[in-house]
Amino acid sequence: MIQLASVVISFLLIPVLGRTKLKLSYILLISAGVLAIISGIGFEGTAQSLAEVFKGSSLSTVLTILMVSVLGGLMKHYKTLDKIVETILLIVSSKKIILMIIPALIGILIIPGGALLSAPFINNLGEEMNIAPPKRAAINLVFRHVAMFLLPFSTGLLVIASSMPEINITKLVMFNLAYVVPMFFVGYLLYIKNIESEKSTHKKDLGKNFLKLLLYTSPITICVILNALTGLPFYITMIVSVVCVYFLSDKKDFVKITIKSINWHTVLMVAIILLLKEMILKMDDLLLIFGNLFKQSNSTFSVLVIFLVSSVFFGIITGNQTAALAIILPMVSQLNVAGNMLYIYVYFAFASAFIGYFFSPIHLCQAFTIQLMNVTTLELYKEYRYYLLFSLIVLFSSAFILTAIFA
Repeated sequence: MIQLASVVISFLLIPVLGRTKLKLSYILLISAGVLAIISGIGFEGTAQSLAEVFKGSSLSTVLTILMVSVLGGLMKHYKTLDKIVETILLIVSSKKIILMIIPALIGILIIPGGALLSAPFINNLGEEMNIAPPKRAAINLVFRHVAMFLLPFSTGLLVIASSMPEINITKLVMFNLAYVVPMFFVGYLLYIKNIESEKSTHKKDLGKNFLKLLLYTSPITICVILNALTGLPFYITMIVSVVCVYFLSDKKDFVKITIKSINWHTVLMVAIILLLKEMILKMDDLLLIFGNLFKQSNSTFSVLVIFLVSSVFFGIITGNQTAALAIILPMVSQLNVAGNMLYIYVYFAFASAFIGYFFSPIHLCQAFTIQLMNVTTLELYKEYRYYLLFSLIVLFSSAFILTAIFA
C-alpha cells in the first residue's frame, strides 16, 4: 500500500504544480524525484531505471520524439502547415467538412498544446458560419486528437512500443480504429451535422491541387512509408522528412531553424515518463496489488473496469495520456494473456487513458483553445456531456465486440 500511495501522491503533484509557471517537463521531473524518495526503490533502483531509458526501444522513443519536434517546428516556421490548409480549401467545397479536416491534419504534428495551431482557423471559420464559441472549441478539440490513435510515431503509441516490444504497433492501430471511427462519426453528429452552411461550390483544378496537397504533406507521409517498407526506426526515416521540408522551404537559415526547432522540454517530458514507467516496474508490492486485483476479477468486464478507473484517474490528474500509460502499461504486462486478448487490453487501456487526458481540466490543448476562443471550462464541458457518454459506450462496446471476434 505504501508504494500505491507513493504513486498517487507523486502524480497528484502534477496538477498542483501545474498552477505554477513551471513547464510540464520540470513538473514531471519533480514528480519522479518525489516518487524515487518515498516509494522505497532506493538510489540503486532509480539509477537502474534511468539507465533503461537510454537503452533499446526507450532510447528509440526519445530520439523519435526529438525528430518529431524538429519536423513540427520546421513545418510551422516555413509555413508548410499553412500551405496544406490553403490547398485543402481549394479542394474541399464544404466548410462543414473543412471544420473536421483542419484540426485532424494539424493534429498530425504531435506537439503539446497543438490544438492552438488549428484553433485560429476553426475560430474564424466558425464565426463566419455563426457557430457558438463553446461549440467551436469542442470541434477543434474533438477532431484534433484523431492522429494520436493512428500515427505510429504519436507519443502514446511510441511509449507502448517501448514498454511492450511484443506489441505490433500497426496491428494495434487497426484495433484503435474500433474507437476512432465511431467517435469521429459521433463528433460529426453532435457538432457538425446540424450546422447551416452554404451549398458547395465547384472547385477548379482539383487534380493539380490534389498533387500539391500530396507534395506539402510528403514530410509527414514519407517517414511512415519508409518505416513500413524498411523497418528502420522513425528517428532515421524522419531525416528524409526533414530533407523534404528543406526542398519545400525557401532554405533561409535552415540549419539554424532546425536546431532551434528541437523542443527539449518535450524530449525531457517523454524521457521522464519512460523513467516513471521503469520505476513502477521495480515496485513489486504495487504490481502485486494490481496482480491480485486482476486475479480476483472473474470476468473480462471487471478487468476492463479496473483499467478504466485507473487509466481515467491518472489521465485526469496528470492531463497527459502518456503519463497515465506509464502507470497502466506495467499492470497490463503483469496479466497472463497473449495474442489478440493482449491487444484488446492495451487498446482499452490506451483509449481509457486518452479519455481521462482529453476531459482533464489541465489538458493543454483545452486550456489554449478556451483561452483563444474566450469560453469558460464549464461552457465547454456542457458541450462535452453527450460526447463523454458516447465515449464510454463506444469504448466498452468496441472492447466486447473485438473480444467476440478475435479472442
